[in-house]
Amino acid sequence: MILYKTIALKFGHHLENADPVEMIGPDGEKVSSEETRQQWQAVLNDLSSAKIYLLDHNAANYLDSLRMDVQGLPSEKRSESRIQDYVRDVDLPRELIWIEYDDRKLWEGRIARGVATLSKDELSKRHQRGFLFDNRPSDKLTVRLFSAKTNTLVFDAPLVLEIAKSHDGRPNFNDASWQPQRPVIAGLMRAGLLPDEAALRVHFEEYNNHLTYEMVIGFMLFAALAAREDDLASQEFQSLTKSQAKTARKFGKTWMTDAPKSHITIRIGPAAERHMTEQLARLSFEKALITNRAAPIEHWVAEHERQYSNGKVVRVRAHKRGRSADGTLPARVMGPLIKG
Repeated sequence: MILYKTIALKFGHHLENADPVEMIGPDGEKVSSEETRQQWQAVLNDLSSAKIYLLDHNAANYLDSLRMDVQGLPSEKRSESRIQDYVRDVDLPRELIWIEYDDRKLWEGRIARGVATLSKDELSKRHQRGFLFDNRPSDKLTVRLFSAKTNTLVFDAPLVLEIAKSHDGRPNFNDASWQPQRPVIAGLMRAGLLPDEAALRVHFEEYNNHLTYEMVIGFMLFAALAAREDDLASQEFQSLTKSQAKTARKFGKTWMTDAPKSHITIRIGPAAERHMTEQLARLSFEKALITNRAAPIEHWVAEHERQYSNGKVVRVRAHKRGRSADGTLPARVMGPLIKG
């Protein structure tokens, strides 16, 4: 499943064939059918103008590991200013950007790296995720999160995160707000997914946490692309085959032909592979140290004096101490091997 294609097909089909009903919004006011249609059209317009990046599971995990190097694990509770200062200086490559990845694969990678736990049931509920970054306004940056619940069911963004910009055009994370999308919330309420105010609060809190934590992966991608190193490899693909495009034009499916004509798939390169290998080895090594209370890695102890309580003084010659380094681990993880 490619999420942005699914959204374009779904909303385009709705605009062409569906007649949305009036609904009651979270504020108790009616949401007109025209307001719903405008919501669908706005999403289609943004997708058709956006630069599309699809992260494969290795690239998503690599960028996630870079983010954790700066932001830390959720359990570490590092100061938010640390990651905010980093993200603030990252330049977006385009004004309108879509970033998509497989959330289940991302969490499988986190579990494999030993930085998170998740039950099989919770893992099975995770599918594709997409973030839409809109940097067009001069006074704010907006971010929306779209999530697939199945291969055909997609949740639009119930809230839009608006981050005000400072005088230098950089995002000011101390001045952010959430803007509700009335047609989306009304649709969830009508479907029985948000039956009461308590369910509404839980859904919003979960959405807010997911968006604010995971959107940093996007900024890590922007930073990596700007660095132009060999940690990431990109390849452009056409969104529609020639036959699909021909069929869409034949039947006047403008919402298909107006969708992004191509997307860029991001994979990891040699540097990222080394980084992930070293990180896994380091985490495994640290876990073994904690579990087995292993002796320190072999190192030199300088000549020194040892004094005993009875007044005796013994001069200890320089010697090696600890266990031999594991040759299967990268040198950067273990430190330089001792020779001689």
